[in-house]
Amino acid sequence: MKALNRQATLVALKATLAADFACPAAYFSESGVFINEAKELPGRRRFPFRPKALAMMTMGTSVVISCSADRLAWAQTHLSPLNRDTLFSAATFARLDTLIAPDQQRIAGPDPKFVCASDTFRPASIPTDIFIDLVTQTHIQALYAHTGFYNALSYQLNNPCPDVLATVAYHHQTVIGIAGASADSDQMWQVGVDVLPAYQNRGIGQALVSQLTATILAEGKIPYYTTAVANLRSSRLALSLGYWPAWIEVYARDR
Repeated sequence: MKALNRQATLVALKATLAADFACPAAYFSESGVFINEAKELPGRRRFPFRPKALAMMTMGTSVVISCSADRLAWAQTHLSPLNRDTLFSAATFARLDTLIAPDQQRIAGPDPKFVCASDTFRPASIPTDIFIDLVTQTHIQALYAHTGFYNALSYQLNNPCPDVLATVAYHHQTVIGIAGASADSDQMWQVGVDVLPAYQNRGIGQALVSQLTATILAEGKIPYYTTAVANLRSSRLALSLGYWPAWIEVYARDR
């Protein structure tokens, strides 16, 4: 399959996010705050759909909010008058936490999301004493014997977002790092990486994600990468490979 360039990636990304947030893709390029009822639409990422839904995202201009029908009136009253920066502030997150706490939920995020394309990708070299192996979906279950790589692997059979690809770093035949890709939708594959503490800061994580990203792009899929807002080392890794910050997201999750 042909790897997508940045322009084609943005078109496909917005189509997926439009399905996620039950809105027209045009909302992401407009100014203002858009609030929609959450719906389980075709093309969305295959995360569990919660009857008590609340999610908020921005690509930098507008803010799009998706929530269950019983939360629409509250969101229109309390969130629609706010601007982007206020919506993504600690004070607003605290208000959202108070709203959803009776439903045994909490706010997760804000999660920065990074995306890579064929014309932005900058591959990294592999350290000289490290061997990296590519593992396809057929053989990924065997990797579950190596515990502790929870950012890279789900360790779950029959996951709706299955592990479909992995790169594994070896040092003297010992597994020291894994980067994995989960098929969160037909088009978007999420990348995660773990390196054992003794081997960090040697470029191994960068090499693992580089090899994985190249393979995802060759499959014609969109590689995307999520990190915690305070994890600057992880963000720098993504940026060094040509990923760019594409959107930020917060959402309600069960406690």
